[in-house]
Amino acid sequence: MVNDIIYEMIALTKKKLESLNIILSLKPRQKEAIQQENMEDMESILVNIQSQIGKIDEIDSLYKLKFNELKAIIDVETISQLDSMKYPNAKILIDRLNEIKSVLASLKSLDDENNIIMNEKFEETKERLKNLRQGQKMAKGYFSDYNGTMFIDERN
Repeated sequence: MVNDIIYEMIALTKKKLESLNIILSLKPRQKEAIQQENMEDMESILVNIQSQIGKIDEIDSLYKLKFNELKAIIDVETISQLDSMKYPNAKILIDRLNEIKSVLASLKSLDDENNIIMNEKFEETKERLKNLRQGQKMAKGYFSDYNGTMFIDERN
């Protein structure tokens, strides 16, 4: 029974890893879309990423149920406490979890890079808007309509 649970947990981690790798493959495209300020591509990429995150959330919920089931049967608090001699698939599960951690670290690194680029683009946009507002104020001052009389004081 324990081996069956471990096997199911391995299958869940495989699915999670697949979704994480899809997200990982989307990150360079996201970076490019940010740099080019291509909002349509950004939206499409974010929808795809969010879809994968939804799948991962479901997988994590199932994994947690299986892990709680495992903890109820044998006395372990973490996967690393599983005896790989008694449960040979435990090593596969541990390796898969380490692989997930590695992909998550890569994703964090790429997200950090993308966030820096997005913040730079945001600051550039703020500066352009500020300059645009200043230009509008100047234009408004030069091209305002005077409905009343205008006095010009000329002294010679």
